[in-house]
Amino acid sequence: MVVVNAVPAAGAWLLLLIAAVVRLRPGRGQLERRLSPVEVGLLRGGARGAAQCGLVELYLAGSVEAGWRRTVEPGKARLPRGCSQVARAQFSVLYKPLHPRRLQDTERVRRAVRGVSEELERAGLVVSRRRVRAVRSLLLPVFAAAPLAAAAGGQDAAVWVGLGLLADVGAVALWVRPRRTLAGAALLARLRLDHAGVRTATRSRPDELLLSVALFGAQALRAQLPRFTEESGLLTRPPGTPMDRGGGGSGEAFASCGG
Repeated sequence: MVVVNAVPAAGAWLLLLIAAVVRLRPGRGQLERRLSPVEVGLLRGGARGAAQCGLVELYLAGSVEAGWRRTVEPGKARLPRGCSQVARAQFSVLYKPLHPRRLQDTERVRRAVRGVSEELERAGLVVSRRRVRAVRSLLLPVFAAAPLAAAAGGQDAAVWVGLGLLADVGAVALWVRPRRTLAGAALLARLRLDHAGVRTATRSRPDELLLSVALFGAQALRAQLPRFTEESGLLTRPPGTPMDRGGGGSGEAFASCGG
């Protein structure tokens, strides 16, 4: 009975160890240039973070503004030169007011974000989606260890169930871990330390304001672009039955692309 109980727990820990090695092994690439704000946004917040930065890039250029009922809509300015591909993709598909997430989920925007992601994957800063899928396939059987140990019963069942649950905790931690590699996490921490001053960037310093959003995400959006963030629904899910927000853009627009 002890052997029957031990097998699920031992197998779970072995799979967890293999998954951790696959997930955490360092990348082989190297990036010898400065990251753009959209790339920093992806490093921090994944695809959603990159798309948010691209939209803020457009907003700071006056190319989009907050619309009615938590949407964004085309602004008065044209798309300036020098914007990121993610910003260009969002601008190109924004023909009518859309919630930011619906805009970001269009195929053209997703393709542009994938291009950014692949660049960081080659640089060893982000784990590829293929590796993420491989890790999760290894982790799936881990979640069965505790139920199998409990079903087997026996005098020491509580011990093996406990070990199975501990393996579950480790599996969950790996499952939800951001796609940043250890090198990517170290770079993000260094960038946040080196550019801590951008937290106080104002509308008169759009480049630094965009970098602040890239580095600090929702915290920067709420603190430094509160009106646009609220009116556009940038940090919300698309509402099923949106309330009448009274419309209106916020007037926090700029003449350059901010990045």
